[in-house]
Order: sequence, then C-alpha cells, then structure tokens
Amino acid sequence: MPQPGRPYLAREEIEQLRRSIAMLQPGSMAMKREDAMRLLGELGEVRGRLDGLCDGLRVLLAEEDR
Repeated sequence: MPQPGRPYLAREEIEQLRRSIAMLQPGSMAMKREDAMRLLGELGEVRGRLDGLCDGLRVLLAEEDR
C-alpha cells in the first residue's frame, strides 16, 4: 500500500497486488479475478505513462534552470 508521503503505488507494489489477485480462485466474490487482473494491468500502463511524463517534466525544468 502507499507509504506516507507517497500517494501512489510503486511498480513493485502494483506487481505484488497483481500476484496476490492472481492467486485468487477464478470467480472469487469481491471482484472477479479477471476484472481485477485487467484493472491492475491498466493501472500499470497508466503508472508507466505517468512516470514518463514526470521524467519529461523534470528534463524540461532542468533545461529551464540553465
């Protein structure tokens, strides 16, 4: 889960959740395993895109400071 001061899930935390959900029996009650796996996959993709945007912003800010 997110650490204090870190409002997002790190890639490792997302992967740990994915593995935990993958161990559920198909058709488990709270959320279907397949739906949870799909959502975690989407979350990982979005997280990667967000990381790329943050990296790009850091580069732009560093260039502006020169």
